[in-house]
Amino acid sequence: MSKIMQVLEQLGQDANLQSQESIENYLTIIELEKELTTALVNKDVSSLERSLDVCPDIVCIIATPEDDEFEIKQNETKAVSNG
Repeated sequence: MSKIMQVLEQLGQDANLQSQESIENYLTIIELEKELTTALVNKDVSSLERSLDVCPDIVCIIATPEDDEFEIKQNETKAVSNG
């Protein structure tokens, strides 16, 4: 797994690895698994995600505290008892 991460890092950093031909030559030299090489050459993100067992979905959930509702009820109770 670390080898593919190093390859991806190198592809992102090296300006000489921008053409299809240079990428294919680089991947031939590196000797990755055939499945990973094919996915990179074809720019097949889905196959690469499956090969690396990556979860591509990121979900963000924001839960607001219910303390605000409790404070409002307390303030209403105080206002009624003071009134």
